[in-house]
Amino acid sequence: MDADDRRSSGVIKWNRYPDRVIPAWVAEHDLGPPPAVVERLRDLVDLRAFGYHSAGDDVGPAFSRWATRRHGWTPDPDLVLPTANVLQGIWACVEALTSPGDGILYSPPVYPPFLDVPPTTDRRAVHWPMSYTDTGWHYDLDALSALLKADPGVRLLLLCHPHNPTGRVLTAADLTRIVDLAHEHDLTIVSDEIHSDLVYEGSTHIPMLTVAGASSRTVTVTSGVKTFALGGMRCAVAVCGDDRLRSAIRSIPAELLGAPNRMGCEASITAWETGSGWTDNLLALLDRNRRTLFDRIRAELPEVTMFLPESTFVAWLDFSAYDTGDHPARWLRHMTGVAGGNGPNFGPGGEKHVRLTFGTSAELLDEMVDRIITGLNG
Repeated sequence: MDADDRRSSGVIKWNRYPDRVIPAWVAEHDLGPPPAVVERLRDLVDLRAFGYHSAGDDVGPAFSRWATRRHGWTPDPDLVLPTANVLQGIWACVEALTSPGDGILYSPPVYPPFLDVPPTTDRRAVHWPMSYTDTGWHYDLDALSALLKADPGVRLLLLCHPHNPTGRVLTAADLTRIVDLAHEHDLTIVSDEIHSDLVYEGSTHIPMLTVAGASSRTVTVTSGVKTFALGGMRCAVAVCGDDRLRSAIRSIPAELLGAPNRMGCEASITAWETGSGWTDNLLALLDRNRRTLFDRIRAELPEVTMFLPESTFVAWLDFSAYDTGDHPARWLRHMTGVAGGNGPNFGPGGEKHVRLTFGTSAELLDEMVDRIITGLNG
């Protein structure tokens, strides 16, 4: 990976800050897509394949085959709705499955766009905070039960599964309890599983729609953009648990939602059809990176708290031992020349934290960690 090439490509990750800054602020890895994806897109350009298309028809079957190979889950392709991106699928579910004034529940600190759902849809934000202890970040299922009993107006649980930014992976027991509570409290689950391919040894991603009883309550939204570095390609899926949920989402006029474009569909389909071995290699590289980052922070900068993420290629660093001010990412960038994601942007629990993307080359990761250690120790 060449940093100058990444900057000249125009991707926002590498162009937000001056060249002297190492970018680790957005959840996008630097390893690029599988070669077969690049070849397919080149073929389409050579064919001038820019007209109207039906590539979206092949997205559902391709995703279903991928989910079977990677997760032992075979969703019905007829229940897979192609969308432009995962956020479009989330907003469509909120529009179709809830009403103004309903409570939308999520687990901060969390992927910042989740915080935008309630105010942009006239719904209420209801926080189910992640629990932070000396062993890491955890979901508190007893707290969820109490919260739902106290607020019968909660109608949708927006689940980040695996969790961004903490990297926590829900267990089978956790998921079963969540489904039981959804039935008990008339709750719809929208499960964002965009990081599901990036789970490390010792943990297992369990698709929500494989949990007994989940199908009548769940829409899963996901995409290949995190696995295959396709953030600029417009293609994702909303997988409905049953025909009722599919019909509800289909009731929104398609003209209001748009659709994935040809290049996004073709890139995603090619990645899902050919990228299994490539993904294994990617996961091995990311596993080495997360351990390098974790081991060096623990040994050389013990004032910073980091827990080894079970999934994703982002680390959630606690700088509470330092006087970071109210914008810890700006402070870290000033001290070290490394640009991370600002913890407070992830909602309550993000104070004094920075999210750091370790999805890059081993060489650049070493430089990043060297800068952090030198800057903070100096």
